[in-house]
Amino acid sequence: MLIHKDLYSLKQHVKCNISRPTLQPFYPSRLVEILTQGEATNLRICLTGDDVPTGPYMTLSHRWGTASFLKLTLSNLADLVKGFSVTDLPRTFQDAISVVKRLGLYANSCCNIAATWNSSSDDGCFTQRSASEVEGLVVSPQWTGLENSICRVVEYGLWENLVTSAGLNMRAWVVQERLLAPRILHFCHNQLAWECHEVDACETYPAGLPIAQQSAQTRYKGIDPNTDGKRLQSMGDSRSAPNLHAYHIWNKIVTAYTAGELTVATDKFVAISGLAGRMQPMLQDEYIAGLWRGTLPSDLLWKVTGGKQANGLPSARATQYRAPSWSWASLDGHILPGRPNIERILISIEEAVTNPLIPTIPLGQLKSGWIRLRGVLLPGMVKIRESSVLQPERLSVHFADENIAGDYWISPDIQNEISDQPVFCLIISTKNQYNGTLLLGLALHCVNRAKATYRRIGLFEGNPKPHSVVQYSKTSRRVELCKDVELETIVLI
Repeated sequence: MLIHKDLYSLKQHVKCNISRPTLQPFYPSRLVEILTQGEATNLRICLTGDDVPTGPYMTLSHRWGTASFLKLTLSNLADLVKGFSVTDLPRTFQDAISVVKRLGLYANSCCNIAATWNSSSDDGCFTQRSASEVEGLVVSPQWTGLENSICRVVEYGLWENLVTSAGLNMRAWVVQERLLAPRILHFCHNQLAWECHEVDACETYPAGLPIAQQSAQTRYKGIDPNTDGKRLQSMGDSRSAPNLHAYHIWNKIVTAYTAGELTVATDKFVAISGLAGRMQPMLQDEYIAGLWRGTLPSDLLWKVTGGKQANGLPSARATQYRAPSWSWASLDGHILPGRPNIERILISIEEAVTNPLIPTIPLGQLKSGWIRLRGVLLPGMVKIRESSVLQPERLSVHFADENIAGDYWISPDIQNEISDQPVFCLIISTKNQYNGTLLLGLALHCVNRAKATYRRIGLFEGNPKPHSVVQYSKTSRRVELCKDVELETIVLI
């Protein structure tokens, strides 16, 4: 059986064994203990603080849906500790317990059971299926030289349809569950799938996905800086500093996380806090509202992909305070993070402060935050350039200072939030392009000019004419600000 094979060959999985904590085993404060007596299966809540387990445990990822079912509360805790029947639980829980019993925990291996295909707790894990869907269509080609060969016709993008786009994995909370679990057993709509740090497999490909089925959506659990980080960095600007590998892992996490949906808006930081805690020792850095101090200038250069949320609706700002405007967590939208960079930076961060809502939970909800920095702030006017055959509609920026020549534009965080209006553009970084230098920065709205306080409203980009804002220095061999450009100290909130 595919799953038994993978469970019992884990000692050969180098990455899986490295990823397992070597410290004192962690147990949740409450676990469900399965009590089997003959054919009957009963359950009880185990309070691990009083009754410390000695073996491994398994977890379940599922979608609640709208159905009403048994929940653990303070009022029924004492009764559930005494015991209850498996039939008291909805179908998904019953199926998961059946899986645990079949696999057995004596393999000394933790695994997350994922009800990947379903949309509610009543759907269960198991489905009716046809064996031909798993095996694929077998054909015997009659082409010259291939007369005796056997080929299979399988679904293109199989993993995408089985796992990536499945209902469960469109939830933001599940990103953390998928990445932190050592291994995952997916119950998909027509077959089982397996994820660990070494292999992605399914019943169609029990030995692992072939190269033709691999894509950016596979190897999801790869969060090792020295291997996966290098691979992600090589897909972009391979010239950036090698010590930034781990930051590319975080960007991958943010992209996946913001592609999911959250039922409770205030969970934005909470639902990713476990991953932030896992990344901190890798980065040896300070976590600041979803960004990192070591790469804070480039981290500010995130962008809302297509101006949309994961559900297709336009991006939107949180109705209740969640994060400062310079953090991607301040709005609901699919985020493309700024590429980690510590070079070509044209601002200096003087202070970056976040205040957690609960002081003892620094990675959780925030009540305030700000950044004080020094850089070039260009006042300008936004003009909507109408679309044409060659170019789509774009928010162009025109500056009063005629010396600031070039082509400049804004990608708004929220569609239709910016029209013909004044704007302040903060230059943060530069990037070399085939047609010259690209300026990257933030489009800001002035909150209080006397106090130099601003909030973010979009990403600012532009192609400046030579020597208008920046120039190439032969001494440093890089693009620098022109000497006559004035710097300002401002506060972003």
